[in-house]
Amino acid sequence: MNEPKKAINHIVFNVHDLDEAVKFYTEVVGMKLIRRFDDRKMAFVSFGEHHHDIGLFQVGGTPEPDRQWHGFNHLAMECEGGPEILEQLHERLLNKGAKIDNIEGHNAGRHKSVYFFDPDGNRLEFYWENPDWVQQSQQWVKEGGGAASPNQTGSEVFQAGKGKV
Repeated sequence: MNEPKKAINHIVFNVHDLDEAVKFYTEVVGMKLIRRFDDRKMAFVSFGEHHHDIGLFQVGGTPEPDRQWHGFNHLAMECEGGPEILEQLHERLLNKGAKIDNIEGHNAGRHKSVYFFDPDGNRLEFYWENPDWVQQSQQWVKEGGGAASPNQTGSEVFQAGKGKV
């Protein structure tokens, strides 16, 4: 396998108070609120180029295990080459004995992820995004972001699909 190009894309923090965190990152750091899902107690803020540079998840906002502690949640590395490259990276992680946390496919095939841990227990993510989703999310950034549409919940957007990449 030729090594695919990868880049750090975003980081996620688990926070005690989502409102306080959103206020800090927008008013103090100067980021834009792009999307907020009150049903899942999560928000995404951006410096203006990507859908999100930082994700903010309120501790206990959902029952998922990764939402039960405060602080660093994960660092995401975007991989060029499509879902087949992601599958090859997943196979390499398995072959090298990396501890896999989970495999996730977001609603409508927008995003596929493999979450895993480094030797120190830091949670990392390799992922691929559908180019149509990237274009749609860039439009949200240009429009200034904000809350999810009234007919859309975080649970609908972030449905986890467990299993094969």
